[in-house]
Amino acid sequence: MLLPGGNCGDVCAGRLCHCDAHSDGHVDGNRAASTFDLDDGSRHCHCHSLRYSHRHPLLHANLHADVHAFRHPHVDGVAHALRHLYRHAVVYAVQHFRADEYFHADCQFYAGYSFCDAQPIHHSFSHYPCSLINMTDILPFLKSLISTSGVSGHEAPVAKLIEEKWRPLVDETSLSRVGSLHGLKRGAGKEPRPSLMIAAHMDAIGMMVSSIEAGFLHITSVGGIDVRVLPGAQVTVHASSGEELPAVIAMPPARLLPEGDGDGVVAMKHLLVDTGLSPREVEKKVRVGDLVSFANEPLELAGDVLSGHTLDNRASVAALTVCLEELQGKRHVWDVWAVATVQEETSFLGAYTSAFQLRPSIAIAVDGTFAKGPGANGWQTHPMGKGVGICMGPNLHPFLHKKLTDLADKLEIPWFLDVTPRHSGTDAYPMQTTMEGIPTALVEFPLRYMHTTVESVAVKDIQRAGRLLAEFIASLEADFVEKITWE
Repeated sequence: MLLPGGNCGDVCAGRLCHCDAHSDGHVDGNRAASTFDLDDGSRHCHCHSLRYSHRHPLLHANLHADVHAFRHPHVDGVAHALRHLYRHAVVYAVQHFRADEYFHADCQFYAGYSFCDAQPIHHSFSHYPCSLINMTDILPFLKSLISTSGVSGHEAPVAKLIEEKWRPLVDETSLSRVGSLHGLKRGAGKEPRPSLMIAAHMDAIGMMVSSIEAGFLHITSVGGIDVRVLPGAQVTVHASSGEELPAVIAMPPARLLPEGDGDGVVAMKHLLVDTGLSPREVEKKVRVGDLVSFANEPLELAGDVLSGHTLDNRASVAALTVCLEELQGKRHVWDVWAVATVQEETSFLGAYTSAFQLRPSIAIAVDGTFAKGPGANGWQTHPMGKGVGICMGPNLHPFLHKKLTDLADKLEIPWFLDVTPRHSGTDAYPMQTTMEGIPTALVEFPLRYMHTTVESVAVKDIQRAGRLLAEFIASLEADFVEKITWE
């Protein structure tokens, strides 16, 4: 396939591409890029010195920057096998190209390919200016996640979106009795196979109408909300009429509030949601108990940072999705249960019930931790964009913690130690305490301004978390559970 802006170079099955010296320095200090000669005499930067062995017509030439290293460490130094056999006949496209994009510190390429039995697979390479971009383009999906309603206890809209994304990546999907989404990806081991449950909660903090006064709505919180950020917030009222009403949260002037209540932070009981409708129209459409969710649009900041509401914990759903995408090219012995849990922000209901239903051999929770930011620079916070958090504490199994940290070191995925002196306040706690006790780990990424409308996260930390999870799954041997000890 010939892509815009490039010349075609054939890389046939079993043909060797010779590379020159490595030269390209990457973000995390790894080196990977090199050059090679095409038949037309031109020279192009490339990253893989060994040949491509195409033994299957559905082979997926997957060359992501932060992912596949073909014996050469790329960003974060992740090394993969030479061949990636994909079960899916469809072409896996990134950003709507029938090709995968892979990027290096000073060059960008596209790898085009065609499928035909017993025919060489042709690759065309194009040279582009400097660009640092995601190994898989998870950003559009993440934006759609945080733009979809799913207040704790009412997660159906976002569950539908996730199920559509996961359906091609797993063998089957189902909903638990309380609404958690289960995606099962079967392993290649002999039955009965051990299983791993990875939980990322999909519910969001939000609000609920508590009373109506002269057409304005009083609200109460669903989950923990920092009241200081509410005045001026854009919201959506999910009205009983079936309409989604755009609205804003207003704060009365301090002089109109009871004496003393206008000083400092104004309590939520004094805040009002204004839909712009007349009192009579509001009375027809809205009822006490109707949900109110945040509605500000996602905002891409500099430095590969995304800001918006509900990144806690939709960013973890995105990381779990990256994991599932990575597993398409990996053999794994264990069954994998990808679970988007409900009601973590209010009761841990989803993690408790799914762990009990699925009864996994081990479990991993994925969630955000506190990032460094204004007024938050102590030992309990961590810099964004610098790696994955692997948490340790009484809620978490030391054996799994060591396996994850050793694997991250081996793959040169940057990570930091996060500690919690009691239970972690995440889905790790209910999974650990279900049944006779499930060995549980916690993988994190730094999140700035948690539980506000402008939560911020470095996208590459989400990718790293997903990649570490996939590599961990692929490393699990059939007898891994028998080796687990609490030390």
